[in-house]
Amino acid sequence: MLDARKKAILFVAVQEYILTAEPVSSQRLVEKYQLGVSSATVRNELAMLEEMGYLYQPHTSAGRVPTDTGYRYYVDSTSTKPGLTMQEERAITKLFSDLNREMEELLQEATQILSNLTSQVSVVLAPPFKRSILKHIDLVRLSPRHVLVVLITDKGQVLKRTLSLELNSGYKIKDLSIVEQLLNEKLQGMGSSEISGLKLDIGMPDPEMERFINLLIDEIADILASGDKERVFLSGTSSIFNQPEFEDLQRVQSLLDSLNHGYRLLKWMEDSLVSKEVLVRIGSENVDQEIKDCSVVASHYQMDSETVGSLGIIGPTRMNYARAISAVELIANVLSRALNELRS
Repeated sequence: MLDARKKAILFVAVQEYILTAEPVSSQRLVEKYQLGVSSATVRNELAMLEEMGYLYQPHTSAGRVPTDTGYRYYVDSTSTKPGLTMQEERAITKLFSDLNREMEELLQEATQILSNLTSQVSVVLAPPFKRSILKHIDLVRLSPRHVLVVLITDKGQVLKRTLSLELNSGYKIKDLSIVEQLLNEKLQGMGSSEISGLKLDIGMPDPEMERFINLLIDEIADILASGDKERVFLSGTSSIFNQPEFEDLQRVQSLLDSLNHGYRLLKWMEDSLVSKEVLVRIGSENVDQEIKDCSVVASHYQMDSETVGSLGIIGPTRMNYARAISAVELIANVLSRALNELRS
């Protein structure tokens, strides 16, 4: 257990290292923070904190650097403190409330804003289409031989595909409207697995039209099933090069390669799907070797109280955790509200 003085000195030591990326000396802490004790006392306390595993010295006579345990103490001490200004929170909330966009655009916007707020790599994992339920179908004739199929799902996704079909040029727009109405009546509320292989015997006098309808059903099932994998939105990857921790180009390349694999990102952030609080994994707390020197701050977003995806940031263990946690929590909340409004 840490006494009050050790807690205060550890807190400011971690905070100072986050700000400067330089090993922290007792003299600097005494000069910058009003600790109420001498430099010699702070030096002794730093040595004891090192023995306890909260700090380490990169080399003899250098100042101290936080360990993962030191960062964990800092995070647990600051996670409830606001890291964003009221102006930032209001601006972001207003931005999302003003958006009249499709789900893809909302997710892209969330990724960009999260990266801008934290200066870290931001990730948003979108729900796969195969989990979505068909809410509405629009058919738009582009030419006598081309039809645009637009699907709207219960999760606010708008999926589009242009089909080239052998259609009787004598069919009128009103015929396509009849087909559209029929498909909405028959397929609304179904998922891709229910629609796949479905053949409707609708008793239409024109067998060619009935064949066309069943071809459309196959295409609709295929469009819904086209998103079997989680879709990944990334922003801020260039920020890696601005971090002194990533001066090793081989290390940077390894991290960038991992970021380009959606299944790895999902694995890194999967615990956030069930966590009630913002998830913070620091350095060695991450299982995968690719990010053993990184931290992950993540949360989930919802629609109708159902978790549908996750978002977060990935960066060096030396990051502004209070700001990162606040930003992730805020974006998750406003994105959830925006998606619920989109669905209604």
